[in-house]
Amino acid sequence: MVQNEINLLKEAGHEVDLLSFNNAGGALLKLFLMPYNALAAKQTKDRLKAFRPDIVHIHNLHFAASAAVIRKINAAKIPMVMTVHNYRLLCPSASLYFNDHLFLDSLHAAFPWEAVKKGVYQNSRIITFWLALSNYMHRKIGTWKMVDRYIFLAEHSRQLFLQSSFDLDLQKTAIKPNFTPDRTIAEKPSVDTYFLYVGRLTEEKGVMTLLQAFAGTRIWLKIAGMGPLEESVRDYANFNDNIEYLGQQTREEINSLLDKATAVIFPSLWYETFGMIVAEAFAKAVPVITSDMGNMKILVTDGYNGKTFTPGDPIALRNCIEEFVKIPVEEQKLLRKNARATYELNYSPESNLKKIIEIYSSLTQ
Repeated sequence: MVQNEINLLKEAGHEVDLLSFNNAGGALLKLFLMPYNALAAKQTKDRLKAFRPDIVHIHNLHFAASAAVIRKINAAKIPMVMTVHNYRLLCPSASLYFNDHLFLDSLHAAFPWEAVKKGVYQNSRIITFWLALSNYMHRKIGTWKMVDRYIFLAEHSRQLFLQSSFDLDLQKTAIKPNFTPDRTIAEKPSVDTYFLYVGRLTEEKGVMTLLQAFAGTRIWLKIAGMGPLEESVRDYANFNDNIEYLGQQTREEINSLLDKATAVIFPSLWYETFGMIVAEAFAKAVPVITSDMGNMKILVTDGYNGKTFTPGDPIALRNCIEEFVKIPVEEQKLLRKNARATYELNYSPESNLKKIIEIYSSLTQ
């Protein structure tokens, strides 16, 4: 996504410089320095002096960059925005999901002791405490308030922050979703169409709900991705002729798979900040069937550009799929037309450039 934005801005004639940090190499030391990484601070100061930007856009500070980056940008009196890709500033879990359930205990806590007790980060109480302490310290000294604009990918994520103990001012927020380059619109689906899942094979992504919904049916499902549940996916594929596991696919292969997809399935169980496959499907005029929760029910409007179902309920998903295949051809065409219209309005490069420039301009003029 960062590279997409860099390319977009450069193509529009703007000068862009990237300062990146890597968690690999001395990871334990970098984690230890998470409250304030002096090396990252120096790199930031030097790059700001050399490039002299009008604005700085932060994407991810965890953990090698550290919040020291924010303090150096602030000291240089340069406006900064931060895209919120996860919930790490609210909870050490970063996902608000733990042990196969939503974990919301940290949202209103002054300090996330319950998260520490459970060891929500890498099942480690010590590391979870260290992340929580670092975050808490920067809340207390006002680091997070130095960010001039927090960019959220959809409204539900913004509301979680606004209603939490993070103490964020609505005026310091903006909505700008991710985007995907334009694609050739998928051909009219033929008789050999299928439903498609693309993503990590993990519990929080709703993979088991997906498998249980399609098991024992005659509705074709293709699954692309890798992750801890790969063995379960293989087992279901071995015992159900209608389920095909494709393994990890390249971007070009996914693009081709979308061409014949009846719909993309996005059965996530956590509060996704965004779903790139949703934007990619819409670019191809492919509807999306998703969990009725969080940002997903904002991205997908039931009956307009896809369908929604009760999260974690395989029967509800199965019913949704069975209803979907019975939709008259003309209605399916309309769903596809609306999916493409949603892309053009919200997730195209053109719409994204307009939004990002509006945000930057509000802080630099």
